[in-house]
Amino acid sequence: MNGILLEFAGRMSDAGATQLPESFRQMAVNARFFLETRMAGSEFARRLEEASDFRVNQKKGRIVWSFDGAPEVAADAQVIGTYSDDGSFMWGWGHPDVVEPMQQAAWAVQQLGERQQIEELLTRGGPTEDERLKDYMAICAYVSDADGVFMGAHGGGGRVCICYYLNDQLKGLLGQ
Repeated sequence: MNGILLEFAGRMSDAGATQLPESFRQMAVNARFFLETRMAGSEFARRLEEASDFRVNQKKGRIVWSFDGAPEVAADAQVIGTYSDDGSFMWGWGHPDVVEPMQQAAWAVQQLGERQQIEELLTRGGPTEDERLKDYMAICAYVSDADGVFMGAHGGGGRVCICYYLNDQLKGLLGQ
């Protein structure tokens, strides 16, 4: 089991859970609650709607957002996956253009699917409705303890789905 998945299991245990979620629905409900609560309390998450542009540096594992008339903001990042214009999703762990270090959070979700026998988390991708995409993003954020998720257009047509992690200094600057 990778480090992210072990850390997730430890957090679940610390929160009093005696077992990991055993169904996709249970996992999705828990994950959406986690993500909605975390992002609702984040001034930065609300500010993301104002971003004029972004770029991902896969070598550094970072995402950088640009804001009109304001300094850029950078955070650590993981690629959840991509969502094409035709409605197909591909997990970061199965995407040929996502470098291995940027796949770790998505890999943890796949490994959780294997461990808990949750079939919906085991496929590389395919046609995906918006609500299922939101579930996937929330699950990846939940498992990897992300501060939030972001989806933005990428050059190949479609969107890239990202988990981001704010460092303590940035949280302090943002009043988080």
